Amino acid sequence: MRVVDPLFVQLLADMPEALVQDDAFLHDLHAYADVVTVKKGEYLLHTGELCQNAYFINKGVYINQFINEKGEEIIVGFSSDSFCPFLSAISYITEVPSEFEIKALEEGELIRFSRIHLEKLSQKYPLFTHYYQQALMAIITKLYTISALRQSCTAEEFMTYLYTNHITLINRAPDKCIARFMGISTSWYCKLKKRILN
Repeated sequence: MRVVDPLFVQLLADMPEALVQDDAFLHDLHAYADVVTVKKGEYLLHTGELCQNAYFINKGVYINQFINEKGEEIIVGFSSDSFCPFLSAISYITEVPSEFEIKALEEGELIRFSRIHLEKLSQKYPLFTHYYQQALMAIITKLYTISALRQSCTAEEFMTYLYTNHITLINRAPDKCIARFMGISTSWYCKLKKRILN
């Protein structure tokens, strides 16, 4: 009977069964992966750094944020163990220094893969290539959908959508972060929150 490292259970549950049953793939996956823990407030990526890693989230909530010319933090997206469990930045694809930051909102645990190792897995296992591309497309689709809703709905409509579809994320992220993501003040967010919950 195959014994699976507990740290990889969530990741493997997300993968095609044929990969999970491939001993050579599992060996390479474990060899190339690096499990990292992060503290609340810790950064995985700073503005100006080149993003060389992609992560699978075992535990935690993370924000992608942009610092504008006034020094204000603009939250552009969330990732967590229950929503968009793959985490990286556009810098990973463009191979230019990042204009965005990735920050942990709570203590977390991630499985880290370097670009080099992901490319090796992709070259050796075509099914992994397909899986990884599909995972990235799913993330992009979710983020674009949320962005479109955020821009086309009223603040109250968008909050209702979040509370209906992403309550776990809402319960774990601080109010000020959700408010910043929505582009409204924290006080207005709290008023809308009371209205929706009553």
